[in-house]
This record gives sequence, structure tokens and C-alpha cells, in this order.
Amino acid sequence: MRRSVRVLGMVALGALLLGGTTLGALRLDDPVPGFATRRGEVASVTRDEATVEEGHRIEAVTVRSTSGVTVPMLVKRPLADSAAPLVVILGGHATGRDAARLIPDTRGRVVVALSYPYTGPHRMKGLEIFKWAPDIRQALHDTPPAIQLALDWLLQQPWVSAREVHGVGASLGTPFMTVAAALDPRITHVWSVHGAGQSRALLAHNARESMPHLLAPLAGALADVIISGPYLTPERWAARIAPRPFTMINATNDERLPRAAVEALYDAAQQPKSLLWMPGQHVQPNRPEVVRALVTTVLQRMEPAPAESKAAGE
Repeated sequence: MRRSVRVLGMVALGALLLGGTTLGALRLDDPVPGFATRRGEVASVTRDEATVEEGHRIEAVTVRSTSGVTVPMLVKRPLADSAAPLVVILGGHATGRDAARLIPDTRGRVVVALSYPYTGPHRMKGLEIFKWAPDIRQALHDTPPAIQLALDWLLQQPWVSAREVHGVGASLGTPFMTVAAALDPRITHVWSVHGAGQSRALLAHNARESMPHLLAPLAGALADVIISGPYLTPERWAARIAPRPFTMINATNDERLPRAAVEALYDAAQQPKSLLWMPGQHVQPNRPEVVRALVTTVLQRMEPAPAESKAAGE
């Protein structure tokens, strides 16, 4: 989440300095009506040669829509071709589909990690950010329909069972997976891993690393408008997931997510829901111990959610 928020903070700060020129260019509209159009239909599928690693079959797949949206994914599944429960993961943009490689054992499930539908550079210098700002915004708007497009292809595969489909949004992926699940009843259980609501507050909180603290709230508010945060913030969508289970797993010492933002998302969800607090910091690829603990916890808990519970950390 850190790099993504830093990019958005730079966009917001630049927009402030340019007197709102960037705002006009980015069109502050509601992306939701265009979701179905951007999802389109599966137009083509590119599949790399599958390999066998750690007792699993691993295959890189790219699905392209008739709308032009492209979804790269990495499929990690049991060697047997019998239909298995599906776990779709959307995490940070830096890890993307390689998140599937962080899972040593899928426990008999088909695990698919998605990359964001963004093809521009991930590292930019100075004012180069303004060249790519519209593309970044479009990619964020395209992410919920991209998740649905991925499901359109996956649920047609003989080795996937449509009866159990888990949508896992980790960190930056939480808002987009929540929106997609609210729109798509094929997702039977939604997981928010180190995610939170209140997008404006989150952007402001994390923008403090890249700009003076006095500017951070203003930059966060502006970045939130630029990415259509008022429409995409997950607490706006969480209630629509019920009666399907909504599970949150968060860290007690998360430096990226204020506790109030975590609880705002939890409060917005309806039953059945649960919130588990685990010790540690925010999930990142360079914290393998955090990733391993989260993966183990999620896979172990992938059962019908019990009645509302708030575990340790109260």
C-alpha cells in the first residue's frame, strides 16, 4: 500500500500546485455505471506453459476483454484435475499475480492471484507522474470489473468448483474486492486482509511520509476525489455482501491503517461477519513472517463464518 499511496499523494500535491488543472483533466465522475461496459466479455485468453512446483500446477494466464481490459493472473492448483474450491486474491500492485507464489500449500484449493489492469510504469520520477495519472485512475476504476472478468473465465474451468468462491482483498486490494463481491453473487465469502474503510482518511494518513503533515489532509482529500474514493470506498459497499460471510483479519500494530478506519469498514458490514486481530505490522512482501502467518490463518478459517465475533485486540 505504501508505494500506491505515495503515488496518489504526489498526484494530489501536483494538482494543488497546478491550481486544479489535473482535476479537470481527470473528470470527476462516478465509475460505477461503466463497470458492466468495462467488464465486457472474454475475448481472448493467453496461457503460458504450466509448471509443477511444490506439488502444485502453476500457470500464468492473461484474460482480455472485448472492452480492452486485460487481467494477468497466476493460477496455483492441485495436480488433480477434479473441481476444487476457488480462492481469488487481489493484493498490492507491486506483488500482483506473484502473490500466489507466496502460498506454499493451497490445501486442496485453486488459488489465483490477480495483477491490476495497469500497464504503465510502477516507478516514476518527479513530474512524470502526471503523464500516467489518468492511466492509474482508469486502472483503479477497471479493477472491480477486471475481477468479475477473471471469474467469467475461471468458473468455466473444469478444475474449479463454483460452489465455493473466496474473494480475498489484501491491503490495497480490499476496496476493489469488496466492490466486486457486492456486485457479483458468485463470490461466496469475502475476506479483507489488512484492509480498512475511509479511503480519504487512509490517503491522508499515509501521505504524511511524502509531504509536510499540514498538507497531508488536503492532499488525501484531493487524491480521494481524483480516484473516485467517495464511490469506491469499501464501507459504501460492504453491506451488500450479506448474507454471504464477510471476514476481516487485521494487525494490532498496523502502521498503515488507523484502527478507526478498520472499524468503520467492519461496522458497515452486515451479518454474518467477523473481525480477527492478530499481532504484527502491515502485510508486505518483505515481511515473509507476516505473509506466512496470514496465509495460514486465512486458509484454516475458510469455513462458513460464525456469528459476529471480535477476537483478541479489543
